[in-house]
Amino acid sequence: MAKIHILLIEHTILQRIFPNVEDLPSVDQAGFHRGHSTCDQVTALTTFTENGFKKTLKTGALFLDLSAAYHTIWHTGLLYKLCIQTVELLLRNCRFPVHVGDDVSSSRRQANSLPQGSVLAQTIFSLYKNDLPVTRSRRFIYADDICCALQVETFSEIECTRTTDLAHLAKYCQLWHLKPSTSKTVQVFFTCKTTGHAVN
Repeated sequence: MAKIHILLIEHTILQRIFPNVEDLPSVDQAGFHRGHSTCDQVTALTTFTENGFKKTLKTGALFLDLSAAYHTIWHTGLLYKLCIQTVELLLRNCRFPVHVGDDVSSSRRQANSLPQGSVLAQTIFSLYKNDLPVTRSRRFIYADDICCALQVETFSEIECTRTTDLAHLAKYCQLWHLKPSTSKTVQVFFTCKTTGHAVN
């Protein structure tokens, strides 16, 4: 019964706040954004790269994936950003049991993360990371996947900028308790003169 009540509250909140926050996500973000999709970012990145080819510029792209994005949402940081007391009711004192076969554990409080199955989770997550730091690289974002692409004349400038941008993103992730996936973070170079290659 409690889950039904929470679900009804979430739907009510979403209906009330969505019209006001629908246009808040950064223009770089296509995930959880009505009228946008993964295809938009693929097309935009492809066009960006092809335009660089026409100018004989090299394009360096850093693909960054956030590990367990929903599970790393820091409640204190989220509440600080949103300042919505009603959302606090959905996050504070969320409890869950663990089922193993016919055995059920006692309920434990969910200290962080967003509730699984929450209709508000996507909107809340988008707002939570909507203040990503400014980077020199152009950003292409879909949900928890971030691509930073830069077009310049030399690989050394790409490396230098990538290091600076990555440092800004790493500081942001550390501050807001987000965890980039090192195994899924890849750097790719696109150029007309040599074959593009990936570097971890």
